[in-house]
Amino acid sequence: MKVLTWNVLHRVHAENYGEPTIHRWHDEPERVRRVVDLLSKSLRVDGFGAALLQEVSGDVLEALRAHLPTWAVLDHPYPRVPRQKQPGAPMRDLSEHLVVVAPEGSTVLSAQTFAGDPGKGVLAVTLPSGLVVASTHVSWGPKGEAQLTTLRELFHASSAPVCIGGDFNAEREVLVRALSAEVVVGALSPGSPRTRPAEDATGGADIDHLLVYRAELRDLRVLDHSELSDHRPVAATVT
Repeated sequence: MKVLTWNVLHRVHAENYGEPTIHRWHDEPERVRRVVDLLSKSLRVDGFGAALLQEVSGDVLEALRAHLPTWAVLDHPYPRVPRQKQPGAPMRDLSEHLVVVAPEGSTVLSAQTFAGDPGKGVLAVTLPSGLVVASTHVSWGPKGEAQLTTLRELFHASSAPVCIGGDFNAEREVLVRALSAEVVVGALSPGSPRTRPAEDATGGADIDHLLVYRAELRDLRVLDHSELSDHRPVAATVT
């Protein structure tokens, strides 16, 4: 099954931290439409079986459910609602969610906000096939190290194959050290575009990952995203 993970960029975070990407999209409803169009094409046309999403605003969540009525659009809302520090583009719903878009019949296995960070967490979903997929957003630094322990427990608590995708705020080597040897952390091919581009577009970091346990990961690649977010989607086939 083809899976993608993508931090779609919450508008409030983008404006609060001055992300250059957002300056290309002054009209937030248009950006939301384009984000949803890209995801809809991936699922309906390109054959992806699940999308694991982070930083999903209430506006994006509403649009996903409206445009993908035959899919399960499952979410975990954070207790923290992003606060605008300065006037920005109008939004109807400022709430922030982890989201898994999956086939009809998929159900939430577990969902939690990580202790110590009300804007990070994990949402795990069981697909009709039995595969467990999860979307996660992990904090940077020491907080993130503790959260990786929670994710390791999620892997080992399941008797089913598991795929976790998300924004880990850490390079691959950090995940390899923190997780057991049975967890496969996808490795991008040399020369792949950075998953988190630098502002000048000449560098960046690879902090968005797909991981599997009791499964295989192949054809890992970074997808084009029309500069809709400060992160690029990462895709792979899980078998």
